[in-house]
Amino acid sequence: MGEYPPPDSGVNANWIILFLCFPWTTRTSLGPMPLPPIDVLLPVHNALETLPAAVNDVLAQEGVELRVLAVIDTHGTGQDDGSGAWLSARAADDERLVVLPSAGSGLTATLQTALDAATAPFVSHMESDDRCPPDRLCKLALALEGSTACGNTPLSAVTSQVELFGAESQGMERYISWQNALLSHGEMAVERFVEIPALHQTGLYLREALLAVGGYVTRGDWPADIDFWFRWFEHDLPVAKLPEKLYRWRQHARQSTRGSPQHDHRALHNARVDALARAHGHEGRSPRPLRLISTGGTLKTWEASLTAGPFDLAGCESWKSGRPAPKPPTGDELLLAVYGMPAAREALRRALPGVSEPEGLLFAG
Repeated sequence: MGEYPPPDSGVNANWIILFLCFPWTTRTSLGPMPLPPIDVLLPVHNALETLPAAVNDVLAQEGVELRVLAVIDTHGTGQDDGSGAWLSARAADDERLVVLPSAGSGLTATLQTALDAATAPFVSHMESDDRCPPDRLCKLALALEGSTACGNTPLSAVTSQVELFGAESQGMERYISWQNALLSHGEMAVERFVEIPALHQTGLYLREALLAVGGYVTRGDWPADIDFWFRWFEHDLPVAKLPEKLYRWRQHARQSTRGSPQHDHRALHNARVDALARAHGHEGRSPRPLRLISTGGTLKTWEASLTAGPFDLAGCESWKSGRPAPKPPTGDELLLAVYGMPAAREALRRALPGVSEPEGLLFAG
């Protein structure tokens, strides 16, 4: 399918499509057209303190028909903090809430259990400690349904920007600011090796697209969301991000992003190397010789991984802003530039103005 739209086009093609299509899909001479029903996946683990607000936010969604598929995850202990009892009581008062037994332990298994029970054409995700406004799903559904009606290249998912609340940190604020700026499929695809380009839980997805990428079964001991997005872009399924903060991500000391071993630097590095091998390794979809550009310990770590992995490593170069520009790629060579800070990535882009992304230059974090 190729990049959709090209990341260097200067035009966000997804938004042109959506703006043109909204009048056709949201209203006819007979009035508003109904939106497809939505199944919302809700994994729950010891979340009694925050769960009621999250569930109420979803059940209060306006303009959509929905079910909430809640799955209790006890992490194999058989115990929870009362979340299961609260959900059962709430479900007795609202048939849209369905409580399912988990078929495994951990977020991946819990999400897969909920997805296996989903039947609606649209599927969303809500975390049990987060919040969202009442128009969230309607706006996402209008965007997703609108793109489908256009008949060009319809979207398979629509995500949204994120608002942080709770125990925020400067590092997380920088990350979300970077993520919120990635709106088109092309922008997210180009940046996917740097960090997760969208929070999975912000999105609304075609159920058939989720099944096509293999659901939530990860390929390694790393976070479900980074594995999900790597698989998503390997299938090149079009996705866009609404330029509106429709999801509120709670920050607290117990969240897995901060404390789980699956989210540490080594696990994230392994996920990136695995995805890179599937893309440009010897047996990948597009084998390419790689020339590594980075600095310090990061350069050494990546050099070791690429040397040990199924890659053709054409060379390594230490580079920092202010030094002479690296040599542009030659032949089929791909420059793999590993820099965590946005300023360093922008400096390299300025140093190599004629090198396009991701054809000649690919950034990783």
